[in-house]
Parts: sequence; structure tokens; C-alpha cells
Amino acid sequence: MCDRLLPPNATALERALEDTTARLDAVPAEVIRSLWDPWACPEPLLPWLAWACSVDEWDDAWPEATRRRVIADSYSVHAVKGTVGAVKRALASLGYDTRLVEWPEDDPPADPYTFRVEVDVMGHAVTNRTYAEIERTARAAKNVRSHLTGIRAVGRVDAALRLGAACHGGDVVTVGPWTPPEVRVSGPLRLAVLSTAVETITVRAGEAPTP
Repeated sequence: MCDRLLPPNATALERALEDTTARLDAVPAEVIRSLWDPWACPEPLLPWLAWACSVDEWDDAWPEATRRRVIADSYSVHAVKGTVGAVKRALASLGYDTRLVEWPEDDPPADPYTFRVEVDVMGHAVTNRTYAEIERTARAAKNVRSHLTGIRAVGRVDAALRLGAACHGGDVVTVGPWTPPEVRVSGPLRLAVLSTAVETITVRAGEAPTP
């Protein structure tokens, strides 16, 4: 008895399809129901789900949570594709907090219909691959008229700010010998004057003169 329904002249592709469809009965029904759910789809099938959802930027090296979030946000990105919100949402799916500066908002104003991107890269390694990923994602979500002129990576550190202050003061005291305070004495004033006179007489003795 033949196990195949295909005729003997069936092609190799037709036989491969027959073998594949024959195994569908072995696939649990809950797996089939989860195929279109980005949060429940089996991880090996995520690239195929991303292709079916028209995800513009995909990298198998992304963490699993990032790949699922990109697929989940695909519809909302495509719903507003060509707007500033689409660019921000597409980059947010990759974990970037983004600020778009369009040409009238720049200082000084830039060339018409241009814009630049400032991306908070906190928690991401800033490499050439990072810039390339941001550029591809922004170009895929922007409108055709606008032109991306620059990408600026901004690193932000969130931490508690503690301030401290100290005040130091002192006195310098010099200790010297004790000096009595000023002494005032009141009373009658008596003056005395002493004068002494001394006379000296010298007597010389000798022979009497000869007559």
C-alpha cells in the first residue's frame, strides 16, 4: 500500500510540502495560537514573525526582550510611519530615549526639511554599530522628504546628588606676662632740694726761707 497521495511524477518540492504538512497534526494547538503573539511566540520563530509584521530593522543579536518589543511595536510604528512620533517609537523599541531636532527648531535654523537625532544611550555601548543601528532605524521610520543630517549620542547618569558643607572657626589667643592695670595715686606733692658745697685746701710744708 502506498503511503503517499501524490502521483509518481510529483516533483521534489511537492513531495517536501507533503512531508511538511503531514507533520502538522503533531504540532500542539496552543503553539499555533501563539504564533502571532510576539510575547508568546516561540523564540526560534521570532524572525519569521518579524518578517510577517514588516519589521524594518532586525538583529538576531538583540536580547530576546528587545526582539519581542520591536515586533509588538511594529503596528504602532507603521500606523504613524513618516512622522516624528514614528521615529521616536521605533528607536524606543530598541531601548533608546530619543529627541528629534527639526530644521526650524535648530539654532541657527538648519537647511529646510532636515533633522538631527539626539539619542540617550544610557546602558548601551557606543560603537560604530550603535550609530549604524540608530541611523537605519531612523531612516526606515522617517518620511521621504526629510533628511537625517546628524546623530548625537548623549550619555546620562542617574544618581542621587548629595551635598555636604562644613564650617570651621576658631580664635587665636596669645598669653603673655601679667601686666597690672593702670594705677592712679592721689595725694600732696612734696619736693626737696639738697645742695652740697665742698672746698678743698691743700697745705704744703717746707723749710723756712734763708734771710
